[in-house]
Amino acid sequence: MVNIFAICFILFISNIQFATCQQTSYDCVGKRSQINTAEKLSQLRTQMKNLGLYAYVILSEDEYMHEYDTRRAWITGFSRSIGSIVVTLDQATLWIDDRYRAQAENKLDCANWLLMRQDESGVSTIADWISSKLNVRSPYNKVGMAAQYTSSISWSSMKNALISHDVPLVEVAELIDQIRIMDRSRNLDNSIYVHDITFAGLSWKQKVEIIAGLINAQSAQGFVVTALDDIPWLFNLRGSDNQYTPYFTAYAFVHANQTTRLWVDESQLTPEAKIQLADVIIQPYDDFLSNLNTLANSSDMNKIWVTQAASQAVLNRIPVNKRFIAGSPIERTKAVKNPIEQKGMRESSIRDSIARIRHLTWLENEIKNNRQVNETQAAEQLEYYQSQEAHFKGLSFQTISAVGAHAAVIHFEPDAETAAQITKDKVYLLDAGAQYLDGTTDITRTHTFGVPTMEEKKAYTLVLQGSIDLADAIFPVGTYGRQLDILARQSLYKNFMDYAHSTGHGIGHFNTIHEGPSFIGMGYSTRDILLTEGMVFSDEPGFYLPNSFGIRLETHIMVKNYTLPNNYMNSTTQFLHFEPHTFVPFDRNLIICEMLTQAQLTWLNWYHGEVRSILESTGRLNSDELNYLKETTQPINC
Repeated sequence: MVNIFAICFILFISNIQFATCQQTSYDCVGKRSQINTAEKLSQLRTQMKNLGLYAYVILSEDEYMHEYDTRRAWITGFSRSIGSIVVTLDQATLWIDDRYRAQAENKLDCANWLLMRQDESGVSTIADWISSKLNVRSPYNKVGMAAQYTSSISWSSMKNALISHDVPLVEVAELIDQIRIMDRSRNLDNSIYVHDITFAGLSWKQKVEIIAGLINAQSAQGFVVTALDDIPWLFNLRGSDNQYTPYFTAYAFVHANQTTRLWVDESQLTPEAKIQLADVIIQPYDDFLSNLNTLANSSDMNKIWVTQAASQAVLNRIPVNKRFIAGSPIERTKAVKNPIEQKGMRESSIRDSIARIRHLTWLENEIKNNRQVNETQAAEQLEYYQSQEAHFKGLSFQTISAVGAHAAVIHFEPDAETAAQITKDKVYLLDAGAQYLDGTTDITRTHTFGVPTMEEKKAYTLVLQGSIDLADAIFPVGTYGRQLDILARQSLYKNFMDYAHSTGHGIGHFNTIHEGPSFIGMGYSTRDILLTEGMVFSDEPGFYLPNSFGIRLETHIMVKNYTLPNNYMNSTTQFLHFEPHTFVPFDRNLIICEMLTQAQLTWLNWYHGEVRSILESTGRLNSDELNYLKETTQPINC
């Protein structure tokens, strides 16, 4: 899946202050997929007037654990995780980049909303746009944001940008919650269950000991845990509050002395989870902010570790002189998978690859026999095969099943009503993953079922070259992922081509599909840490020709130590390399063999040999599937 974790957050924050934004015109075409939001906006504006607000802002960090919490999606009809809204007393705007244009135009209530594309030419920032509309002499002259759902770094950036226009930013309660009371049906029956140590590798107490050691190393008395992917890992628990990620709604606090607190709805805990948490101080979720205020102001707390991603409401509860703001020690620790987690990541990938081979065998047979299969039907069939695999717990994100021009939309969402047929004359991109008890997967392959054009073959081969060059890299300890990004782009660059997303995101262990703090991309983050053995990334270069086709190839790669030959030039430098964990063939019908270097061809034939050997050895493929596997992994000779 395309990385939206590693650099988009950084780019988005900078966009608040620096990126160019403008309203872009397009014909407002009413569609059944659009939800009329006029009444909702009217109610929201009434709330705003009561508080003297001219504008109300919700950034991309809006909480979206439950349908209950999807405030931005509820008010706009646009459900993607990246996008900000600004509602003024007379206008409503959705701010996105071009990756989400198609979805926004299909879902956004264009009769009541303006679409703002922040990656197109213009001069307005969000703050500039608001200030250009605001009349400071009006009684409605403030901008409001809900501090509980806005990170401290975003709050600070927005506040500073507005101050330059003499526009005040004020903390308000979440206003959308107040107008949708009758529409909210939060389901707290989603259980929080134990993630067994046979999969986790370490007990939760061992993890707390590690984190407490890092807290003590900073001479702090505690760490506030706010990230929804940190808490499940720390306590060896998983939940089902989110459709695609085993999150549960909670906050936590780890003391330097290893005392641990968890704010959660206790009714969600299974009996086994309650037993496991016997030594944890459990408090009601809704009491967190008041409890944190008391804790932070106690005399025995002199230094409290908190991240920039924590909400402004959290920061407001901690005295300024007690704040230690730095990257999460849990995030840094869990990014490096322990040996049991590494084993699980590989084995879950093998099972997911088996599901893909079964799916491709089925799909190719359907297409060759002229039986119609559309994008959503293909996605549903893959989910069926994945669900038959051991330890399956659900999808890890909404499957991107895209044909032809749809594949050129980076974050395309297939819809049953508008799904395109998979045909022999168009390339088909399938980006899908699953959650298993022992790992999380994310695989993309692009296929052809007929005779591709030379343009499609050239683009595919260039993307493949980048994928191979990254996967085949050897690099010294002390390397950052951003230093390797050029390897995946260099072949495309030489042909004046590129892709508008990062090359690789971290992948969690039965956790988030976009795991930090490291990434492989062109951006920069102060949270970034060095590549370390045990980290798992996606390797996913691509190319997208608007209104024509899209290519993406995504393979799991794990960072591993590289063993040099004995006494090789007396080298004392420790090197690292990547070990592929995805075992799905590349489409040989889309490869222009003569474009590959000898090193790339050697790697490709080695990889296909590994795919065939590993999947055959499972003994789980039927004769048709084995035939497909053998045909697609034959050595390529130019």
